[in-house]
Amino acid sequence: MGKANGQLFYALAGGFGTNVRTGNQVRYDFVLARCLLKPYYAACPLKASHEEKEGGIFVIRLIALDLDGTLLGSDWRVSAIDGEAVAEARDRGVQIVLNTARWYGIALRTAQRLELHTPLICHNGAHIKQPDDGAELLHLRIAKEHAREIAAFCDEGGFETMTTIDGMTYLRTPAEAAIDPQRLPKDMRVAKTHAEFVTAPATGILVFGDDAVQAVTDAFAERYAGVIGFPVGWSEALRPYVTITDAGADKGRALRLVCEQLGVPPEETMAVGDAAPDVAMFDVAKVGVAMGNAPEDVKARADAVAPSNVEGGVAWAIRRFVFEETS
Repeated sequence: MGKANGQLFYALAGGFGTNVRTGNQVRYDFVLARCLLKPYYAACPLKASHEEKEGGIFVIRLIALDLDGTLLGSDWRVSAIDGEAVAEARDRGVQIVLNTARWYGIALRTAQRLELHTPLICHNGAHIKQPDDGAELLHLRIAKEHAREIAAFCDEGGFETMTTIDGMTYLRTPAEAAIDPQRLPKDMRVAKTHAEFVTAPATGILVFGDDAVQAVTDAFAERYAGVIGFPVGWSEALRPYVTITDAGADKGRALRLVCEQLGVPPEETMAVGDAAPDVAMFDVAKVGVAMGNAPEDVKARADAVAPSNVEGGVAWAIRRFVFEETS
């Protein structure tokens, strides 16, 4: 995130994602996208375990998409190329499920811009909530005393942190001076310290930066093993971050729960992501696709590798495995 922090928080507040455009311009962009992505079709075959197709065709009825480093580009927006592919899949009846380390408000704003109505998986699977009526399918929380201890530790270190309590996310960021509090959504608030706001169990705490992630995991991961989870993620698009949640939170488990809710077997799903926490989705889905900007160990656990998040990787995955376009 680094230098882009100011832009990141403006995007969070002002709304990232693009409305799917209509008319000739969209068709032109789509043709251009196909030209750009064409080399990847031949270069990224499926692993052997997924090469067999029932009746010669994969049937993908649900797509799980990570946000940062996957569906969102370097400008923290959904590109026209990816937005068009998502919209086409949605209009064909494919369920699109956002599965992110971010909190519900961020996922909701993206879902609204893409006209999605499926459950939103947030905080790496700790929180699953319906976007239309706000009904919760799952909400795992960190005990108040543990969350306050971790928040106080991050306060003392001055780490870049996002703490979610009772639907409110408190932000501490080096880009604070660039943020207009009046433009922040109602569920976001800038706060220099967070521990004082931990008056109830926390949904999750996100901490960013190499040193901060190392300090937090060294201080708490072993002590709270089996109680609190500290999965670390990073990719070429994102510097290291740790998503602190209840130990039962897992993107793969959450995907299974949503599949059950929607009546779609995991064998008819595709998951797309770019960081270590996304591997749990790959293990559940029929097809796991790593972004080109993913670390090598994440790519090794996927069935295919797409172009990066700034090269239409999500569109490539949808057209390759959902629409069965191979050239």
